[in-house]
Amino acid sequence: MITLRKNQTEPIRKAIEFFNEKKPVPSLIVLPTAWGKSILTAFTAKSIDDKLLVLQPSKELLEQNYKKYISLCEFETQAGIYSASFGQKNIDKITYATIGSIKNLGKLFKQLGFKKMLIDEAHLYPREADSMLGTFLAESGITHVLGITATPIKLQQNTDLNGERFSKLVMLTSKSKKGNFFKDIIHVGQVQEMVELDFWSKLQYNAAGFDGSMLVYNSSKSEYTEESVARAFQANNIHEQIKQQLDANSDRKHILVFVPTVQEAISLSRQYPDSAAIYGDMHKAERETVIHDFRSGRTRVIFNVRVLSTGFDYTGIDCIIFGISTASIALYYQIVGRATRIDPDKNDALIIDLAGNVARFGRVEDITFEKGKIWRMFGTGGKLLSGIPTHDIGKVTKEDVKRMETAAPERTKIMEIMPFGKYKGERITDIPVEYKQWMLSKFEWTPANENLRRSILTYMR
Repeated sequence: MITLRKNQTEPIRKAIEFFNEKKPVPSLIVLPTAWGKSILTAFTAKSIDDKLLVLQPSKELLEQNYKKYISLCEFETQAGIYSASFGQKNIDKITYATIGSIKNLGKLFKQLGFKKMLIDEAHLYPREADSMLGTFLAESGITHVLGITATPIKLQQNTDLNGERFSKLVMLTSKSKKGNFFKDIIHVGQVQEMVELDFWSKLQYNAAGFDGSMLVYNSSKSEYTEESVARAFQANNIHEQIKQQLDANSDRKHILVFVPTVQEAISLSRQYPDSAAIYGDMHKAERETVIHDFRSGRTRVIFNVRVLSTGFDYTGIDCIIFGISTASIALYYQIVGRATRIDPDKNDALIIDLAGNVARFGRVEDITFEKGKIWRMFGTGGKLLSGIPTHDIGKVTKEDVKRMETAAPERTKIMEIMPFGKYKGERITDIPVEYKQWMLSKFEWTPANENLRRSILTYMR
């Protein structure tokens, strides 16, 4: 029998209460990396009386969730697996499935009386009504949908007033052109909570100076181009810095190093002892050998290219070295997350940043999801991370949001009508959000036009 940790009882209770409500709206529970989402899934499945469909994005997560349920319920399982990739197609009271396998079976699940669904890694599913998930939900008549995720955000592409594309992170609960299937968040387990309760390995940060002038955004401004990341790597001599850091931290036993190109990974692995390279085009057997040797301690360092940022949960990792720059807070969170799991053989984990990421995003322990008038994501120093263009992160803070949400119109003289420009005479609340974002980022704001700035922030959605 599993003994629940201090921070696991409340979200499990809320999940069970959600499934017992008569008419709930689709909702989310946010739980940090290493919280134990499969435990919530298992306890919830065991505790409700009705049939439950548990959806996972991959065969690996399905197996993990199913095994956790079996270990909790021992022999009274009443659980089946419906997944072609898993090689089983069994429907039971609790059915663990992948969406690709059940996408055309909505009517069947409706006939069998399924009304409730739990979605693991809910942020990975598209919001469109014509997606596989949307089609299944429409045909199945599912009435209760609860999603679980560590990152309740989606990258959304937009076009500014000049026709230029840009990207921003939006909360899954925020309104958008593609809709917002999830309407509310019923519980948030903050990252700092995990740290304070000693369920996360303590993290130490070592950030080197970095010249990011060569970094160039891609066409959607969602990430830096691979070419510019490689150029910045060379210009900052990160190749040599990596070797110096490995020598200086010889006490670290299991190190992941992220580099921009396969050539760099192979070159470094040939130059540095007890190391190996890993990348996407490697033969599966060769990759598995590298990972096996790393886990066993025969290999101390893995130089990797776009591999092992997610889904690699070896607890012994005690050092991460960033040799790459990223504009993606999600990727940054995922990479650092590889070192957050506790392990009896490590006291902490060292995050060495040679590429300007900590300066850009700060510590992952500082990430919070907070609800004012709407849900938002904040980072170090109160930086607003959601709802604004990726390239403008840092220009709006939590204090700006607080002023926006608490300002009394009669005291701050909030304006309702646009006084000039393309939308002169129109209500500010009706002006496209892209135009308001453009004004906030491009205008020179002074005390003379502070009321207009506050008005735009007040009506920003």
